[in-house]
Amino acid sequence: MKLRQPGLRAGSLALLAMVLGILAACGGGISQSEYDNLSKRLAAQEQKSTALQQQLSSKEKEAGDLQQKLTAQEKAAAAAPAPAAAPKAADSSVTTLIGAKQVPTAAPAPPPTPLPAGAQPAPKAVPPAAYDQPVGPFFFYVETLATTTVSKFGYASTVSCVPAGVFKRGMKLVWRFEVIDTATGKRITDKDEASLKVKLPNGEESTGRFTQRGGGRVPDAPWMWSATWDIPLDFPLGAVDYSIVVSAKDGRTMTYKPPALISKDTDTRPRVIE
Repeated sequence: MKLRQPGLRAGSLALLAMVLGILAACGGGISQSEYDNLSKRLAAQEQKSTALQQQLSSKEKEAGDLQQKLTAQEKAAAAAPAPAAAPKAADSSVTTLIGAKQVPTAAPAPPPTPLPAGAQPAPKAVPPAAYDQPVGPFFFYVETLATTTVSKFGYASTVSCVPAGVFKRGMKLVWRFEVIDTATGKRITDKDEASLKVKLPNGEESTGRFTQRGGGRVPDAPWMWSATWDIPLDFPLGAVDYSIVVSAKDGRTMTYKPPALISKDTDTRPRVIE
């Protein structure tokens, strides 16, 4: 009803003017000058009402056009496929030490060439005699890990507490190991007052500590020996040829060097590659 108010008001004023005109003609006490003045005011009001009505019609048309445009946009957005997520920007401070690449699948190896008549095949490799000997007073299980703990050089791994074999200069290298007394079959712990040290190729040493994994944050986490080493920024690239020396309270001692496959193409020892 509000949209039509100007027109109704103008119509009412026109009707009032007509009534006044009749009264003036019949001698109702309204002078001609008053009548003319009222007529002018009514005409001005009618023009204003007409202008407002035109503006209102224009706005209604604009609103209708805008609604049609919005409806068309909503339909187009609903029909369009969802945009792919933008790739996550790489952190320029992270160094990738090892990666993976896709390579063509190798063709199957051809069958071996039959030996000539009377020829003997090459003898198979056999373990050295040392593998039949006692391992010594102690047995070791050792692993090297990366850690998110920051080294004194300001470097840390992007993943924590995972076995790792490659490291960057400045990172903290962690050893976790168990030592079993072969005479008793029991683990060596800090109660045995044994000394365990990791010796590095540059002459540094790291003393082992018997601690709970994860700093005790998990109640049932295993207890193991651990040692850490902040790799010097000038350490030569290549293998970390370490050893672990255990000295028991009763005087028994043993130096453990992890077995490694070393060739021109392979080196299974922990390595500093950058």
